[in-house]
Amino acid sequence: MRITKSNRGVILLFLVPGFALYLYLVLYPIVQSAVLSLYRWDTLASKRFIGFGNYVSVFNSSLFWKSMTNSIIFMLATTLLQVVIGFFLGYLVYLQLKGYRFYKTMLFIPTVLPSVAVGFIWNYIYSPSMGLLKPLMTALGLKASYIPPLSDPTLALLAIIIAQTWNSCGIQVILFNSGFMNMPGEVIESATLDGASGFGMIRHMIIPLSWDIIKMVIILQLIGALRAFDLVYVMTGGGPNHATELLPMHLFVNAFENFNLGYGNVVAMVIFVLAMLITIFMRKLMERDSLY
Repeated sequence: MRITKSNRGVILLFLVPGFALYLYLVLYPIVQSAVLSLYRWDTLASKRFIGFGNYVSVFNSSLFWKSMTNSIIFMLATTLLQVVIGFFLGYLVYLQLKGYRFYKTMLFIPTVLPSVAVGFIWNYIYSPSMGLLKPLMTALGLKASYIPPLSDPTLALLAIIIAQTWNSCGIQVILFNSGFMNMPGEVIESATLDGASGFGMIRHMIIPLSWDIIKMVIILQLIGALRAFDLVYVMTGGGPNHATELLPMHLFVNAFENFNLGYGNVVAMVIFVLAMLITIFMRKLMERDSLY
């Protein structure tokens, strides 16, 4: 629609409801969180202004930095696994091999399960008393190497990364498959006639032609992993010994279990700033013109 002096007022009028909702649902909570981070609650009914005291407490906390480290590891690991696995599974679905509709459905089923259900499923799998992992390792002759993953601080985060990847990978498969479907068919056909196939086709044709969807998936996955909470809460609650305590879990514990709302709002602001920085950095780093 062309903007002219006569219709400018009408256009602005239609923009007002959406902009008002954006202000109320997005910007207002961010500003409110920033304001609340400057207060300390002596009780839930009374608060006092302490300036940047909460920020000092947060950045001097070893548990905060441990949760930050856990979040970065979780974010990078789940993003790498889901993007790589989702890309190749999405490409196989795009090739429309025999029975591809069935496999596409099966790959997407874990995505529609509630996180609570996924947590219980993987708790059952990892359980030393009635789980599936211990009998599997026993059948493979690795019984002596079995360690309950969720009880071991060195394995608990990896166990949750695997569960999260299984739960969310179907979304990446669908997104990648949709991106591949939008590639120009004549270009792929010409490359095939010229002898391109296998990994050569993927490297020189599929990746460049689908770079926009790859970039979008990586950014969405990084931000989504930074906000991960529910699966961790169900499976470990941040334990053992804070080994799986991600930033959102650290926020929850301090704000709603320890009733330190100012501290929790500082962690919320850290998550918000990290999400913004990651988005800006990834958009600059992954510009199409700089790579292809």
